[in-house]
Amino acid sequence: MADEISLTVLARVENGNFKDRVDHGQLKFDQAAIGAQSAVVSVGTSEEDVVTGDISTLGWCLMRNLDATNYVTYGPKSGAAMVGLGRLESGEVHMLRLEPGITIRWVADTAAVLIDLRIYED
Repeated sequence: MADEISLTVLARVENGNFKDRVDHGQLKFDQAAIGAQSAVVSVGTSEEDVVTGDISTLGWCLMRNLDATNYVTYGPKSGAAMVGLGRLESGEVHMLRLEPGITIRWVADTAAVLIDLRIYED
């Protein structure tokens, strides 16, 4: 099969006189093997690895911060520590394709944060 994963990309910014819009519409991607890790995860205030479950080849990753106040910082593991790459603010959603074999770590800012996490087999 083909085009098993569909994403819709639309962004709008209106800030005073500054206006911008990006609309790439629906994009489709192949998934070579069936599989997903899906859970609501509590991220604590000490760095921890993102659990990928039984996914053998990492593919698309979707994270949504369910907390009303606090943020989570995430990034690749280097040695035993995280290299900060992204910040998932309250209510935000991030989607990215992971490099197969990478270990991602994350840490909450001031209190534990619930994250809706989806990782799809590549």
